[in-house]
Amino acid sequence: MGKYLMCKRTTPKPTHGKEISEKGKPNLQFEDLPADLICTILSKLPQKEAIRTSVLSSKWRSMWTLRSKISLDGGAVCGSRRRGQNKYCQRFINNVEKVLQNYQGKMVEAFGIKFEFDSILVDNLNKWVSFAVSARTKHLSFDLAPIRFARRDDRFIFPFELFSGSICRLQHLQFSFISLQPPSWFGGFPNLRKLELNLVHVTRKELENMLCNCCCLEWLSMVRCHLKDDLRVDRPMSHLAYLLISCCVITKIELHATKLSTFIYEGEFVPIVLNHTSKLVNAHIFIFDAIFHHVVASLFHGLPNVHKLTLCIPDLQLENLWSLDNSLQFSCLKHIQLFAHILSHGSDKILYLAYVMRAAPFVEKVEVHFASGHSLWFAQEGPLRHELGHDEYKYLKNLCVTGFKGARGQLEFLLHVVENATALDVITVDTTERMLESDIKNEYLCSIAR
Repeated sequence: MGKYLMCKRTTPKPTHGKEISEKGKPNLQFEDLPADLICTILSKLPQKEAIRTSVLSSKWRSMWTLRSKISLDGGAVCGSRRRGQNKYCQRFINNVEKVLQNYQGKMVEAFGIKFEFDSILVDNLNKWVSFAVSARTKHLSFDLAPIRFARRDDRFIFPFELFSGSICRLQHLQFSFISLQPPSWFGGFPNLRKLELNLVHVTRKELENMLCNCCCLEWLSMVRCHLKDDLRVDRPMSHLAYLLISCCVITKIELHATKLSTFIYEGEFVPIVLNHTSKLVNAHIFIFDAIFHHVVASLFHGLPNVHKLTLCIPDLQLENLWSLDNSLQFSCLKHIQLFAHILSHGSDKILYLAYVMRAAPFVEKVEVHFASGHSLWFAQEGPLRHELGHDEYKYLKNLCVTGFKGARGQLEFLLHVVENATALDVITVDTTERMLESDIKNEYLCSIAR
């Protein structure tokens, strides 16, 4: 447990006031600290370590229950699985029940369960949700995802009926490997601010009804949730500031979110319509396979007010000369990041990446990060810059190109920008391929989280 949690008992001396050490300072013990400070310290420990403090002394026997957070991980609570599945599940159930017995009648701020789903757990999971309701929990987390989930269709059906008639304090929900089937009478979670869904089964209509009734929602994350339909909410989501959609099978995204500031999408190319988003600062679009100008044209309509656009297309397909509707522009776009994996058959079309800059008249910084292996080294295919005609990037101050291999398309792109950007202050050209697509995504997501 470490010395900072050890309790040294001493024989009290007949003194007036606090015991004084030989150096004239009060001889304070850890247990003399205020209860709220002890609670804060214990809350920093894993649940298992906090419980172990009960062996320090009789006074410490129930001290760990001052924690307002309960987090029970099957691996930490039960150790490695050495017995059969049924015995392992029962061991976890018993350990959870022992912990919850010490919290009966108390308020619990956060309650989390992490264990691979098994049908044996259903009754107990329902019971634990009921505990969370009675404990007026604000943060509820059920991570039931198994290691191998690809061919499993079973899910824990979340018991919405337990919230009937109760005042729900839930502000943060994290669900993994759960089925959401809210009944028609369900009035939503009125205080919910953050919703994270992973491997969740839910239909378009059920999700829409649920989101329409979460009027305070600020953060929505959906990972590997296959609607096989549109993600659409007809009612304005007036508080939504963060939206992440990753690896979901959907056909369209259409939301009305006036305060949305961060949007992250990773998946197949689908129409994205996020109108009325005047505060959209960051948009990260990671599309597995798409034609470049189709994506750009779609984003004109879907993200017209974005300030910073990061576009990653691992299998980028460039077309020959193509035109954009001049009436459509990214009027607020100031920073463009393009991560392009150029295959050998696309090396003759690199110059056409400049078209996205034409659509952003007020852009100030442009980054183009190429990944190509050896296929681009001194490739001589492609048009010359005069074929693009004259452009004017009068607000552009910073240009960065990495993965430069001396290909004609790369060189012509550089010269085209330099010749048409009169305010350009900084040019960075690096032959190093900055990073692979997976690393790009991880770095970006970490920067957004910070």
